[in-house]
Amino acid sequence: MHTSQGPAALFTHLLGAHPIIAHFIQRLNLRDIVCSQVGTGRERLIDHGEALTALVHNILDSPAPLYRIAQWADPMAPASFGFSEEQKKALNDDRIARMLDALVSERGRGIWFALALRIIRQFDLATARMHQDTTTVTFHGGYEQSVGEPRITRGHNKDHRPDLKQLVFGLTVSSDGAVPVHHQVLSGNRTDDRSHRSNLEELRQILGTHDFIYVADGKLATSANLQDIHRHGGKFVTVLPRTRGEDKRFRQELRQTPVRWKRIMTLPNKRHLDGPPDMFYSCKGLDRTAEGFRLVWIRSSAKAQHDEAVRERNLEKALMDLAMLQPRLNRRRLKSKKAIQQAVRQILKQTATLPFIRIKLTAGFLQQYQRLKPGRPSAKDPVRVWRRRIWTLKIQRDNKAVRAEKRTDGVFPLVANMAKAAKRELLSIYKYQPYVEKRFSQIKSDLEVAPVYLKKALRCAGLVHAYFVALAVASLMERSVRQGMMRHNIKSLPLLPEGRSTATPTCPRILEAFRAVSWHEFKRGEEILRFPIKLSSLQKQLLKLLDVPEGLYR
Repeated sequence: MHTSQGPAALFTHLLGAHPIIAHFIQRLNLRDIVCSQVGTGRERLIDHGEALTALVHNILDSPAPLYRIAQWADPMAPASFGFSEEQKKALNDDRIARMLDALVSERGRGIWFALALRIIRQFDLATARMHQDTTTVTFHGGYEQSVGEPRITRGHNKDHRPDLKQLVFGLTVSSDGAVPVHHQVLSGNRTDDRSHRSNLEELRQILGTHDFIYVADGKLATSANLQDIHRHGGKFVTVLPRTRGEDKRFRQELRQTPVRWKRIMTLPNKRHLDGPPDMFYSCKGLDRTAEGFRLVWIRSSAKAQHDEAVRERNLEKALMDLAMLQPRLNRRRLKSKKAIQQAVRQILKQTATLPFIRIKLTAGFLQQYQRLKPGRPSAKDPVRVWRRRIWTLKIQRDNKAVRAEKRTDGVFPLVANMAKAAKRELLSIYKYQPYVEKRFSQIKSDLEVAPVYLKKALRCAGLVHAYFVALAVASLMERSVRQGMMRHNIKSLPLLPEGRSTATPTCPRILEAFRAVSWHEFKRGEEILRFPIKLSSLQKQLLKLLDVPEGLYR
């Protein structure tokens, strides 16, 4: 602008939430850990550790394609994420790509062991119980050159995209705030039951002990996995899959004879605040697996309602499909008994209603007459009688079988090797497992990890490693705020849109409160005026809960 005393300029330096992110990254000692394992790289301005730091800032602040990272960094004050002006100018997608190559190199394997130890020690993380699960990270492109481990290939896609290739991302979190401690990047066709043994061995090295509780979903419950944990002196809690003989045998007993259920826990309905609470029951029954481990049978009222609703919906669909099949009988491909039975079985199999619908296929005959004499017809004319077989379906819902099956609704078996633990304790341990799914939801929605397209296959694995670091930083922020709220007896914070309060602040809402923070500088000749940052009371409160010095915004 032009003033009476000469030209002047007003500069705006955007800080946003980057000082907070930089504070947590510094506590993790991320740059030194990376450089100690893979070196600094050929570049003089930005080493590998600084490049990973910048990428973590980008993921947490505004996920975007890597080729836009320079554009993302342009309006920001370089000091906000620990860079100089020259380093910020040197930041581009090529530099990030070379860093990703280093993360997946042989030397890069030591990064995750050192980082896990740092997370545990620096933040005093409780590690008595670890929860593990896997998800898929979907990729666009053919990736024909992906032949080494981890291999981008097709498998069971949990994003419901079987047309795309994938990697399997395994995550292990602590029960202390669901903070990620360890992760695995595996080939896209790797099944969950084959990943637990290696994950457990790496966890034992990180924690320095075998005596921790390992919690996972039903894929853990193979004889080899459970016996491996027990043999090493560890503990486990998991759910027995429906394919096991113990589950089938107990459900058959439930269908034949009702049992007495005793309530052991009641939880509020988180999906519907006005809905009924979820009540959990247990009963006496088959108490040992084939390997001799403890079995605890649980019945959830919410799951029972869900199971019943699903079955009724499937029955309604099956009856409708069978009714629509009736007019098509005895035509084209549905003339033979075998073809009709196959069509019926397909409907019942797709709707999982085979035990609940009775089907009776009966044959009849339709007589047709053909006159053999031309001209005006008369009663004495010779005729030929044709007899054609006609199939009819009789469909009936088996209400007795439905009532018997209803006794198994909401039932699931927990298997553990903790003989003295109460049933309520085992259930509470397993009920923490959905928090791993919350982390997967966060990495796919807030951090926007997929779908991805990178030219080199190994760089894709490196990008998943970088997202693990960003997820760990985000989780530590959430944990710090929630622990601070407990210390100061704060019930909720107004972080939601329209100033609405939340009792469980998440990282995106915490960072959003600082998104517009900036400071201004006025220059006119030799005259320089700086306008300090004025933080709101909410921002000051968050900094206190995060244990971040307020001086970072001065």
